[in-house]
Amino acid sequence: MNIETNGGNNIIRILLIEDDNDLSMATAMAMGLEQRGYSVDAVYTGAAALETLEHERIDLILLDVMLPDIEGHELILQMRSDRVGYIGPIIFMSCLADSSNIVDAFRNGGNDYIVKPAKFEALVERIETNLAEQRQGKPMGKFWYKRFMIDHPKRVVYRAEDGIVKEKIPLSPTEYSLLKELTAHAGEVILYKQLYKRIWKLDDLGDVRTLMVHVSNLKRKLHLNGTDVISAIRGVGYLFQDL
Repeated sequence: MNIETNGGNNIIRILLIEDDNDLSMATAMAMGLEQRGYSVDAVYTGAAALETLEHERIDLILLDVMLPDIEGHELILQMRSDRVGYIGPIIFMSCLADSSNIVDAFRNGGNDYIVKPAKFEALVERIETNLAEQRQGKPMGKFWYKRFMIDHPKRVVYRAEDGIVKEKIPLSPTEYSLLKELTAHAGEVILYKQLYKRIWKLDDLGDVRTLMVHVSNLKRKLHLNGTDVISAIRGVGYLFQDL
């Protein structure tokens, strides 16, 4: 599992937000990136960008400063807000090379700034560098798995397929806390007592059946196509694996 990156899908998804006056350049850029193995979604307004972020997994954003409906400096504040919760790399691309624009880009949450026109190889290098830096950190945001996405800022879980959000999975507060704890320790066996203490904040295990019922309900809600991501280790605890 990667964080706000490609989850179980090896294809990196890039959102290109470009002024529609530069349509030919945007098309050429998208084609070049796709030839390098990236998946590119191109949009030409801030509204379309926000709509895409609501419903699809995006690993990196290329953002033009000048858009027909909103300035990039304002749009990035909305994308970084708790409502949208995007934490992936955002690279500004603009013909504006003055220091004030560049400073504002970084101050508002940008990770990089490229002055257009830029050489394609330089763009690819910046993309790869920013993605590598993103993988080294572990911020709290949207966590993508093969079958679902956890939106931690909103405390909501969605079923997902191929990096696209499907329906919301209704979880109780306890079920959400259990899922958060299990995914935080993916690939590790968490003992009954450890899980009980972390969720109910009690040192004593208490009635293990209470824990079992909640985990059983959580497994049932996450179950898809005959596959469980949570395994019960009889007499020991539970194991989360993003199979």
